[in-house]
Amino acid sequence: MKRWKGCHWLLLVSVLGVLAVVGVLVYVTRRGCCPSQAPYAHAAVAADSTNCSKVGRDILQQGGSAVDAAIAAMLCSSLVHPQSVGIGGGSIYTIYQAATDRVTVINAREVAAKNLHPGMFSRCSKTVPIPGAQWIGVPGEIQGYWDAHQQFGKLPWKSLFQPAIQLARNGIEINPILKKFLEHILLKPELLKRKIGSLFYNDNGTLRKTVLYAQLAKTLETIAKQGPGAFYNGNIAQDLIKDIMNASDHQDSASNLTLEDFRQYKAVVMEPLTVSLGKYTMYTPPAPSRSAIIIFMLKILEGFNFTPKSLEKDQKVETYHRIIESLKFANGGEDKISSAKILPQLLEQFAQAARKKIDGQAHPQEYYSNISGGKESYGTSHVSVIDSEGNAVSVTSSINHPFGSMVYSESTGIILNNQLTDFCGSGNLEVAGLQPPSSMSPSILLSKDRESMMVLGASGGSMITSAIAQVITNKLWFGLNMKEAITQPRIYVAAGNVVHFEGSFDVDTKNALLQKNHSSKKPLPLPSVVQGIFREHGCIEAVSDERKKGTSAGY
Repeated sequence: MKRWKGCHWLLLVSVLGVLAVVGVLVYVTRRGCCPSQAPYAHAAVAADSTNCSKVGRDILQQGGSAVDAAIAAMLCSSLVHPQSVGIGGGSIYTIYQAATDRVTVINAREVAAKNLHPGMFSRCSKTVPIPGAQWIGVPGEIQGYWDAHQQFGKLPWKSLFQPAIQLARNGIEINPILKKFLEHILLKPELLKRKIGSLFYNDNGTLRKTVLYAQLAKTLETIAKQGPGAFYNGNIAQDLIKDIMNASDHQDSASNLTLEDFRQYKAVVMEPLTVSLGKYTMYTPPAPSRSAIIIFMLKILEGFNFTPKSLEKDQKVETYHRIIESLKFANGGEDKISSAKILPQLLEQFAQAARKKIDGQAHPQEYYSNISGGKESYGTSHVSVIDSEGNAVSVTSSINHPFGSMVYSESTGIILNNQLTDFCGSGNLEVAGLQPPSSMSPSILLSKDRESMMVLGASGGSMITSAIAQVITNKLWFGLNMKEAITQPRIYVAAGNVVHFEGSFDVDTKNALLQKNHSSKKPLPLPSVVQGIFREHGCIEAVSDERKKGTSAGY
């Protein structure tokens, strides 16, 4: 009997030993499959600051979902980059659930007041900034968080706010990107003459080293405890309306927002636009997002059958000429392409027609139809997330121009958006209760066999669509890894078909392109910024664009 017991224990120990070895081999094998540029095997977050990527990663490691991580990272971003994003703005989510193999879009963009001032769009400016209370829309950010969390969250709602609350109370050191905005020759005088200036500057006008968000911390704590009702129906809404009214120094700058506008706010759940790109299907938001422009550009470029050789010296100039021409046609058909009624098959037809018109030279402006082109604005932030269950979130949020309307609510600590300026130049003046159009285009690409996934989005106003199209082209067709695809110098075509090359763009290629009659100006002062993640066979490469000095985090 004793001998049998001894054998039994020996057998058990042997089995446990074998299982341990197998477990180690599986782990090592899984880790070993990942190349150095794709160091994560489970989950990752790419935000536009290192701290916020880490906040999202920590939420994932606590058992949170991709949506949980995205919300926590975005709340963090509102403190690190208050010029770009905050709960006084709005967002758009594209969410993939692996268990149901379904993609959902949640549109939490701002909404115009039901009773706008007549003729307010006659005061649209062609220069940035455009401050003033009259441009504020009902913020959708908090409702977007709530709706996404209700459907796809795992951790308690209040736990997602704790990292931001702690950061707000302790203070955030002013980073080089924020400093650049705060010292800008046009922005600084506007900020200093408003209440918002007290957040960032000392009494003598010098820049603070650290930003303290004491009042915002209290507001976040209230929302964490009470949910979105505190923001849209409670004291926060009342305080916001009061502060917005007090910010109007004359009738022309007064806002028509009311408590009823706040109470009636709802985010919208939407079906994504979808398009086939080789072995991938791309999912991206419909109108009021201008994501359809990305699809249009990609469908033009897909027909050229690009390969990694397309970037070799003998083909590079022609490749970039075709990219520039696709951007011009996208500008030319922007209003028609972005229509809420546009169908994917129509986009393909438009793309085929445009591709046939691309030859070896640039053409006069009218060749590309109605050139619109938007204002370049920078008040935007993006977060991409993939969790350990294969779920993904791509979310872009904005307060529009730098520091939004520059209206700072001292009662709540919230900086409010100026999203209604997005209606300027749209030709649509009957906008009461509507959401303004947006270049925000959070996107997810899934391979047909679901072995590969790309999650990406961008900030940079009207530069967003061309930036995303170029990154996808770099990755899918030029064969670059995700870091290379995002780092590669980009091109932007502004109104009037003026081509802006990033400063690091190859000089010889640029000069050859100019010989094709492209009109060029110096690079824009601030570029588009892309956050992207690529997962293939369990290996994850997450990239925060170095243009905004961020890094990704994962495990």
